[in-house]
Amino acid sequence: MTGLVPRPTRCLLAILGVCAPLLTAWSQTTPATPAAAPAPAYVDRVIENLPPEPTDDAEAYPYDREGWPRFLRLETRLGTQPFDQARKTRIGYGIYGLLETPNHGTLSIDGTYAPSDSSGTLTLRQRAMPLAGGWLVSNELGVINPPAPGITRLPSRVFVPSAILQGVSTEWENPGHGVQLQAATGEPGRLDFLPASGLRRLPGRRTSFGGQWRINADDAQPLSNQGWTVALQHEDARGVSNLDVPLQAGDIIDANSTLLALRHESGEHRIQGQVVSTQASNVAGTRSGFWIDGEWDDGPRRHGAGAYRLDPDLTWAQLPLASDIMGAYVRSSWRTRQWSAEGSVDWLDSTSGRSGSGYYATGSARWRLNRDHTLGAGSTVRRFDGNAWSTYGDWRFQNGWGTSGLRLEFTAGDNQADSRWLTWDQDWLAPQGWALSTSLGTGTYAATASQPEETAWSAALSVSAPLSSKASLRGNFNTERNNAGQERHSLNLGANWRIDTRWSLEGNFNRSTGRSRFNPSLDPLAPLPLVVPESDRSFYAVLRYELEAGSRNVPLGGKIADGGGRIEGTVYFDANRSGTQEASETGVPNVTVYLDNRYAVRTDSQGRFEFPFVASGPRTVTVRPDTLPLPWNVVDQGQVKVDVRLRESVSLSIPVQRSE
Repeated sequence: MTGLVPRPTRCLLAILGVCAPLLTAWSQTTPATPAAAPAPAYVDRVIENLPPEPTDDAEAYPYDREGWPRFLRLETRLGTQPFDQARKTRIGYGIYGLLETPNHGTLSIDGTYAPSDSSGTLTLRQRAMPLAGGWLVSNELGVINPPAPGITRLPSRVFVPSAILQGVSTEWENPGHGVQLQAATGEPGRLDFLPASGLRRLPGRRTSFGGQWRINADDAQPLSNQGWTVALQHEDARGVSNLDVPLQAGDIIDANSTLLALRHESGEHRIQGQVVSTQASNVAGTRSGFWIDGEWDDGPRRHGAGAYRLDPDLTWAQLPLASDIMGAYVRSSWRTRQWSAEGSVDWLDSTSGRSGSGYYATGSARWRLNRDHTLGAGSTVRRFDGNAWSTYGDWRFQNGWGTSGLRLEFTAGDNQADSRWLTWDQDWLAPQGWALSTSLGTGTYAATASQPEETAWSAALSVSAPLSSKASLRGNFNTERNNAGQERHSLNLGANWRIDTRWSLEGNFNRSTGRSRFNPSLDPLAPLPLVVPESDRSFYAVLRYELEAGSRNVPLGGKIADGGGRIEGTVYFDANRSGTQEASETGVPNVTVYLDNRYAVRTDSQGRFEFPFVASGPRTVTVRPDTLPLPWNVVDQGQVKVDVRLRESVSLSIPVQRSE
């Protein structure tokens, strides 16, 4: 029978067979906490004669309660790389481990490796190690996102980008004194996908450092941000290039940028100003810019205003940054339980005079008529450096089938075909454990100088179904066709099987053909996004081993005698800005997600993430905006607050939206 098993499969089983005894030894040798009086066992209370809560699956196998809380996941992966025209099948390995210590903070490892081409990633993290004087130290080694002063990562009208590095970083923070210090250095790169999330290295080296100080910090309120805060950030790039493979000497560039920020917060008012200066070997002289963002609360209303001026050819150490533009803006939002509305207006001009003055305005509103019906509408207009506009209206309502949504969209612009689209989204009622949603659309594209008028239709299907108590299936299908015979299709199928409490098997198949129309953002301050080919065929299979151990009285982020649960979720592209993941909307890969700003994970190729063994109580999940593909950005500061309950899993869907 051995000869009938494919060689990659035999390797997969052999390697995981060797790992299992090592995991057992690791769980037995992890240092134990000092002996203490045992906490009383948890007993479900009977309320109004209700049966007690069922015990969790973890009780079905011997659980090692000795030592510090820890989690380990080992994976063997077999598959092809997305967008690999050779479609070479590769085998890869993955590891994710987490250890909570009382004196060294949280230690974690996150890595992948593909031996066929020696590609992979490895990130070692140590977060929030306590030192004397109230200092907390965090260090990262491997594939990292460079840290930056906290106030420079707050939502702003102008976005400062960040690179992915193969390098090292350190961050020192003293909350009582309101001080942060950061530094990082390494080689830039781009992350690939499964079966091994390799780093495609780019030319050059980047080094950054920064810090911030909250003036007149109050030791009695270390978490308060009230008062004045000043921050400095500097990045130096040597031998970098906008091309993966530089073709000539002029493609290699040396650049550096410095940012100075000043922020003031009071009870209901916030204002922040930034000044940036850049020098680059391919541009004579120094380029600079500034922007000011102000915000204040007025009951259920929130208002904002600001101004900006950015020189031509301005970059952030050769990373794309809005440039050659100046303007001022006002915005306002009003949210109640029944309705919400928001809008903003920018008055714009070109710094170099290459284009005339203009404006950019956007607004949207949503009104909940009753418990079953909701109306929404929005519009965006740009009259600057090329005119364009878009508008939509939608109606969402509950019915006997589930939740339905009708959406009508119109777009027009100087550099794109005018379009009209009508879409029906349906989230169907389904048995517990099932999820089914569909989307149908039809529309037209007006004739242009190079293309005739087109009529098209689209459809999408998303399904998640339990095959048994331990297996499930999920899938997404999208298709679009027009009267000219052009077609675009995409299929994503996935399945997972929980073999037992520690072993599981997961598989995924992806197929896409054709290319959809490219609709750039209307926001004149949004950089152009990276365009990737859409035709692809790939698959992967993952055999996974997971181990939890340590005192259940001290789960991650908790206190003694706290219980624990689990947080899992998806970060997805909210293309229609509805706040609900429709059948046609996909997940965002390789995005960094934080739990309580202490535990970090990256989303997989489907945009999914997971925090196992999380302490009960209120927790905050945050998406790092600087790890999103441009011009997508977070919604509501990228934060979601959840309440984790004992022995329960919390599922989240976190949207990111494109600047319109």
